[in-house]
Amino acid sequence: MEMIATLEAALGVQANKIMRPMQPGDVTATYADISKLNALTGYRPRVALGDGLPKFVDWWRSFENG
Repeated sequence: MEMIATLEAALGVQANKIMRPMQPGDVTATYADISKLNALTGYRPRVALGDGLPKFVDWWRSFENG
């Protein structure tokens, strides 16, 4: 829901959300553990969702209209 809200804010529109009961295979939460990736490659995410999605929307709009 955080991603949807962030995209709504960046796009300036409300998503037409249809909330349904949990489906088989749905999970209530997920937690990525990138510690092994970091240990092997030194990779660390540098862009927060709230910063990256609006930048992506800006890029996409310029790409789409350019």
